[in-house]
Amino acid sequence: MLKKVILAFISLILLISVTGCWNYSEVDDISIVAGVGIDKGESEGELSVTVEIVDTKVGMKSSPAGFKILTLSGKTIFEIARGIISITGKKLFWSHSKAIVLSEELAREGVIKVIDWYNRDTETRSDVYIFVSKEKTAKEVISLSSVTESITAFALAQQMRSEKNVSTAPVVEVWDFIDKLEASGEFAMAPLINIHEQNKTKNAQVSGTAIFRMDKMVGTISGEETKYMLFAINQIEGGVLPLNDEQGKPAFSLEILSNKTKVKPVWIDGKLQMQINTETQVGLDEVMTPEEFNNIDSKNVLEKRAGKELQKRILSVIHRVQQDYHADIFGFGELVHERMPQTWKKVKENWGQEFSELGVVVNSKVFIKSSGQTSRSIQTH
Repeated sequence: MLKKVILAFISLILLISVTGCWNYSEVDDISIVAGVGIDKGESEGELSVTVEIVDTKVGMKSSPAGFKILTLSGKTIFEIARGIISITGKKLFWSHSKAIVLSEELAREGVIKVIDWYNRDTETRSDVYIFVSKEKTAKEVISLSSVTESITAFALAQQMRSEKNVSTAPVVEVWDFIDKLEASGEFAMAPLINIHEQNKTKNAQVSGTAIFRMDKMVGTISGEETKYMLFAINQIEGGVLPLNDEQGKPAFSLEILSNKTKVKPVWIDGKLQMQINTETQVGLDEVMTPEEFNNIDSKNVLEKRAGKELQKRILSVIHRVQQDYHADIFGFGELVHERMPQTWKKVKENWGQEFSELGVVVNSKVFIKSSGQTSRSIQTH
């Protein structure tokens, strides 16, 4: 599948050159940038940029598309991009870039100087996916192609397109990241990425969320916590809801089929409060208990238990972000701004503190729409 994607890109470039597009470049005169990793440089004030470049000459052969990994340091991204041209002898073609990976060290110091260039340059695209590396450097992640023999950035793009089936990381493109930085009462976030090694095989794994205040990363939440954060912001599309039995042991796996979340700011007893209501359709995909599930009563009991557990977990991640980071990644401030403009004028200057003290009420309803091929649990004697 990945090979077909690469060949399609190359075909597009060739088509452009044949049709005489006003902005065309000969294939031999350009380097197609698939992805970029950005770290702090060794010298004070410097950046270190690692680019993953598609080797079009190799890609046009029957073997899988090749790649080159180049790293260069400099004071600015623009300076580095121009420096890479002097090494390759080719102009960098950015419009097919799929991933930009930032090191945690850089993210904690501030990302405006990096993101501003990527957003401003006329040759880059704003729909590139953004990540924060859990490894020591971003270079380690973007250079994985040297180990996997596949183009890392393209694999990451495919991974993010499938993320809705897992829901352990937010899907964030550069344009969305910038919008959150600029929006009233909202704080940016990005998915966390690390290198997972099993049986001596290394792959990029996306799980968890990096949380930003202004343009600086202030902390993280886990992949499991991210799932319930996505519920709160109405961005959950799939994944699994685990449910324990009354003794706290794993008992059921509920597949998320659909969800609708409504959030409403209200005044209660003179205090601002956010009311969150979720309605989730699930399928019963796994039963790990001899407990029977064969009548309406048992189904209702399970739905109520699932709703109560979901409610608890959504509230838990909201409270954690409130207490630990004071960063409104849920967009509560933007809702107040839209629906209570006069209230927003009073609280916007100190929204971080207001958010941390904000009362939140969650009400979750879960509906089991299917239970697989059978409603009877397996019995042993």
